Amino acid sequence: MIKTKESQARKAFIDMADLHVGSRVLDLGWEGDCLECLRETGARVTFVGEDIRAVQKAETLGINGVLSAMPAQVISGARVVFYKPAQRSAKGQVFEWIDQGFQTLDMGGALYLAGQRNRGIRSYAAYLHAVFGNSKRAGRVGRVEVYSANKEQNDPRQAPVDNRMTFELCDLPGSPYRVETRAGVFSRDGLDNGTRLLINCLKVRPADHVLDWGCGWGALGMVAARLSVKGSATLVDSNIRAVSCTEENLKRNQICNAVVRVGDARNWDRREKFDLIVSNPPFHDGNAAAHPLIEGAFRALRPGGRLMLVVMRPAAYLKHIRTVFGQGKIMAQQDGYVVLEAHIGN
Repeated sequence: MIKTKESQARKAFIDMADLHVGSRVLDLGWEGDCLECLRETGARVTFVGEDIRAVQKAETLGINGVLSAMPAQVISGARVVFYKPAQRSAKGQVFEWIDQGFQTLDMGGALYLAGQRNRGIRSYAAYLHAVFGNSKRAGRVGRVEVYSANKEQNDPRQAPVDNRMTFELCDLPGSPYRVETRAGVFSRDGLDNGTRLLINCLKVRPADHVLDWGCGWGALGMVAARLSVKGSATLVDSNIRAVSCTEENLKRNQICNAVVRVGDARNWDRREKFDLIVSNPPFHDGNAAAHPLIEGAFRALRPGGRLMLVVMRPAAYLKHIRTVFGQGKIMAQQDGYVVLEAHIGN
């Protein structure tokens, strides 16, 4: 039974489409969380998400979940697409998924786009209109505005966006690095100051097996791989968009002693052990990201292994590190960023 305001809003969003049993539906998520009440419509639903955790949740609800950054490559002939961008979505990423939604739709199908005015919905709606050549304000759900557009021609009225960005880094260990990123990947415009500070503190031994946890486009892992000339690096991120960027960057820089995987810090394979784990965790996720990472690192490190994190507001992180590892220290501080280190006793 629908009880919460959030669930009521999601149901109202779906009801606007007047779905029929067997309708083919692409669900791009309600701020990254699948629409549970779609199950009640009898529609054939595919949830496509970029984060492995959202896809796994969809599957536990009995909804077909696919991990992909390119929905048009995994589904076609949809009658309806639902999409409410996550709060922190990059504008270019939202535009890209509107393009993808157009490609997945059957002729006459409709895309329903939701969002709040203070979170960019008006600019998203303008892009929706530019792509489809039509759009309308379909309704309002609380503070959320809903727009819809119908596919009336085979080709979009506007060419799809190209959000790729390239740059070169020449002042890091093992330089140069040629990098390509995409909208929606952390620090897509270049190396952020926190990661740079952590790289400056890295002490990688030639035979170390290093894990870059939450690798983004791969900065930490690529540097670690070049420093561990007789060892290796494993790069992990829960987001397939980031993993795809990292795969290409490893090839572009001819780094052969590194692999990249999609993974979740909460479900790490305990059989694989590392000498060094490095991470620039997402600050906005707070303890929800930090605690599993710290606890998982303790399990994944070999005796003598080290954990190195770069954070802001280090007190809570350092407290949990000391609780789990029995010790921990501040290695460096600069421009509001702090590098923390802990190790496993021999």
